[in-house]
Amino acid sequence: MNKDAEDQKLLNKLSAELERLDAQYDDISAPSLPAIQQFLAAEADHRRRQSRRELLLFLLAAILLLSIVLTLLGFAPAVYWVIQAVIPLAVLGGLAAVKVRQRREERGQ
Repeated sequence: MNKDAEDQKLLNKLSAELERLDAQYDDISAPSLPAIQQFLAAEADHRRRQSRRELLLFLLAAILLLSIVLTLLGFAPAVYWVIQAVIPLAVLGGLAAVKVRQRREERGQ
């Protein structure tokens, strides 16, 4: 019976706390439709400006990188063409090495 009394006491305490919580949130009213529309319009405008800012930043970075590459191409075209040849050959060589290793593992099993 002592356990029932403790359970009842805990239940009463929880109920009181829930009522107190409900009372605090009863005061909050839903915003009006014009306020919601104004908020949505302001948020859409903010997102539009943010999108433009990000696009501008991207374009500036792209122009900077492109100008660096073209400048290097103008000053050292031989180095540029060597880099253009070495990178694909290195990738193809790495892929061939992986393929050979896989075939050896399959034969070993």
